[in-house]
Amino acid sequence: MADETPPPPPPVVAQTVPRTPPVAIWSLILAVLSFTCGWLFTAIPAVICGHIARAKIRKSGGALGGKGIATAGLVLGYIALVVGKWAFRYL
Repeated sequence: MADETPPPPPPVVAQTVPRTPPVAIWSLILAVLSFTCGWLFTAIPAVICGHIARAKIRKSGGALGGKGIATAGLVLGYIALVVGKWAFRYL
């Protein structure tokens, strides 16, 4: 019984983390910037980048991540457009 060797450890399987497309990150950055500087020049590109990013993520079949980042950029971009238009109208 003392001569028994322990079984070898199971092989380590590296799990790949889905890569976030840069356009999703740009969408979020532009959306945040739209509240501090030039809502018109940053909110519209934020919305466009967000839609492009979500389309790329959807078509990748799981190879790309960052859906939440792209969605946050979209939502903040649309909010910035509404707030900016409202502020421009009443100022």
